[in-house]
Amino acid sequence: MTRTTTENGRRLTPALGAGGLVAGYLALALAPLAVAAVTAPAGSGFSRELGSGLAIVAYAMMLVQFVLIGRFRPISGRVGIDAILRLHQLLARLLTVFLLLHPFIYALPRLASDPAAYGASVVTMFSAPAFASGIVALALLLVLMLLGLRRTRLPFSYEAWRASHGALAAVIAIAGLHHAFTVGELSAHPALRGLWLLLAVLALATLLHGYLVRPLLQLRRPWRVAEVRRLGPARWHLALEPEGEPLAFSAGQFVWLKVGRLPFTLRENPFSVICAPGARRIEFLIREAGDFTGSVGSLRPGDRAWVDGPHGAFTLHAAAGAKRIVMLAGGVGLAPILSMLRAAADAGDRRAFHLVFANRTREQVVPLAAIDDLGARLDLKTDLVLSEPPADWTGVRGQMDARTLLPLLAAGAGADTIYYLCGPPPMVRASLAALVALGVSPRRIVTERFDYE
Repeated sequence: MTRTTTENGRRLTPALGAGGLVAGYLALALAPLAVAAVTAPAGSGFSRELGSGLAIVAYAMMLVQFVLIGRFRPISGRVGIDAILRLHQLLARLLTVFLLLHPFIYALPRLASDPAAYGASVVTMFSAPAFASGIVALALLLVLMLLGLRRTRLPFSYEAWRASHGALAAVIAIAGLHHAFTVGELSAHPALRGLWLLLAVLALATLLHGYLVRPLLQLRRPWRVAEVRRLGPARWHLALEPEGEPLAFSAGQFVWLKVGRLPFTLRENPFSVICAPGARRIEFLIREAGDFTGSVGSLRPGDRAWVDGPHGAFTLHAAAGAKRIVMLAGGVGLAPILSMLRAAADAGDRRAFHLVFANRTREQVVPLAAIDDLGARLDLKTDLVLSEPPADWTGVRGQMDARTLLPLLAAGAGADTIYYLCGPPPMVRASLAALVALGVSPRRIVTERFDYE
């Protein structure tokens, strides 16, 4: 489903949607298979055709993965970072399985009649010099997958992991292309050969764009730090001002932020903007988490910064037909929700809003003054939830789970209500379970997680 909306008089292009993203991905990933099916000689045998088909689809999927996560705003600004990363992770695992299976399927007819000959055939494929580039690509793919699955447990920084991820992916793409051109029988046809070259160039150009072209473009739009203020334990308010044109964004979107003299660095982090659209400077609510966020307190007004964005589909556009909006936030998951509430207040939105804001301790409940101000401008009900409350706490006690949320939300769980969830993965999962228990349709739930597994 596509829809066209307006914000502050600005016409927005139709939303692509997750369905459109999947359809586009499949069209590109299956195009080589379609060409192979038309150009393949007859009589190859079912097992060879199946093995070749799996390899063709898997390699095409891998090349399209570069574009999928290339942070192109027509995709990331309309689909949502959650949907993109989850699809990327799922398809990466699927294509790895396809590539692992395909050499074993080629010789499958021998397995029943002569298992020894089948084993010898597989060993020959894995040891023959002609297949070396394919074996290298497969081995590096397994390393890439292992590093991705264990990213949060690795003994090196996210920036080092990201650099290795990109480098390994590029080597795998090149080795896979060499394998297809040297031993791929179906890839010998000029049509499929040309399509492989096109997809490989597109993939590597996407990588080049992310590491070189995008930073070069950012040189034309520098920002500077305007304010750094501590809000509480490990909580900071950061404001940036543009040295040129301000950023045009939708309430709830985020940007990738770099700080330093030049934008040619892998040290960047995504932060949701907390101000309403139309503001000249952009502001962020940041929690220290041990990476760049741990150094926010050392920033000084005037420091150079670089912004890539806006990205994300966690916006009020999804609530266009709703009469009531419920927003569940955990910690700094309040950031995009604060932006949406401020935009609604500026627009004179008269709908009913309900904010459920969860933290561990009272000191982490920031920024309370901004929430109180919004309560005077909106029909806004606010419930503050603490998992470790002090003795004198009069608000809600507990976790963002069914036990806590059902009493708070049951009275307003109508078909005209839409729900926004933003926070760490455990909070989002528990809140989703509570909404499902209330009978809320997934079509009325919009989520954004502040971490990706």
